[in-house]
Amino acid sequence: MHAHILGYSQGWRWIADGFALWRRAPALTSYVSFAYVLILLLASSLPYLGQLIAPLLMPILSIGVLEGMAAAEAGRRPGPEILFAGFRGPWRSLALLGAFQLAGNLLAVLATVLVDGGLLLGLYRGTIDPASLEGDPQLLWPLLVWLAVALPVTMAYWFAPPLVAWYRQPWIKALFFSFYAMLRNWRPFLLYALGLAALAFVVAFAVSLLAALIHPYVLGIAMFLLPLVLVPTLFAGLYLQVRDVFGPR
Repeated sequence: MHAHILGYSQGWRWIADGFALWRRAPALTSYVSFAYVLILLLASSLPYLGQLIAPLLMPILSIGVLEGMAAAEAGRRPGPEILFAGFRGPWRSLALLGAFQLAGNLLAVLATVLVDGGLLLGLYRGTIDPASLEGDPQLLWPLLVWLAVALPVTMAYWFAPPLVAWYRQPWIKALFFSFYAMLRNWRPFLLYALGLAALAFVVAFAVSLLAALIHPYVLGIAMFLLPLVLVPTLFAGLYLQVRDVFGPR
């Protein structure tokens, strides 16, 4: 399995070209993106097993999202069943990737509990008031520990679903190749992350300014409209990352 090494500028192109792909087929890209999010939200809300089912479904359904983006790029108009394309492939291996990510996230949380006695977990679950810990240096270590565990897990998972479904890699090899590809392409991914952060800052500033100058309702309207563009753009960017790093399937 060969992973192309891309330059810094590719990170920004993933954002710009992702937006262009959404503009080319807004209905299709929005459908697969928001249907994916909605199904996972519904699955996670199920009593008792929801928090287990949703992570297992995530990589399977993500293939449908990527298939939708590929269809949009090719100018095809597939039916709504494209979202479930992952179930027509090696879905068991994809579910194992979801189990890996779930286990990795649980391990990251457990590691922070061992360091801070559950302080960071309490903040996440809302049982601790964030204002009571403002500027508290004890949050630094659990955050670093969480990052040290969660980042490698994320890198291993990032490309793994399409490597299994599109490039026919065994799920364990897919995790390795995904981590390897992310490591070799840290430059464009760094610019991609910085670009997203800068974009979020600019958009938030512009919306706040308009709300102050025109009417506070502008903020509510923007909070509704912006995700309609940003969410499909991010998923389109993920498809472009797969295509650029690993080449045509």
